[in-house]
Amino acid sequence: MDWATIISLILTQGIPVAEKIWQLASTKTAPTQADWDALKALGQVTARQNMLAALASNGVDPGSAQGQALLALTP
Repeated sequence: MDWATIISLILTQGIPVAEKIWQLASTKTAPTQADWDALKALGQVTARQNMLAALASNGVDPGSAQGQALLALTP
């Protein structure tokens, strides 16, 4: 997989999905149903869910002014 493809995946799908696709492609084996299910689950996580997780992991209260400002940036 070349960098242009990886960058396109990151921009359209996000880093977790792009990383999973890269890992699967690197194995050079046929995708399984479990692989597809894992990709589907990663793709269903919203930007807001990612932001809430990032806020929590960094000790930022989502109800605070800072947390609300960051959440306002997510689609």
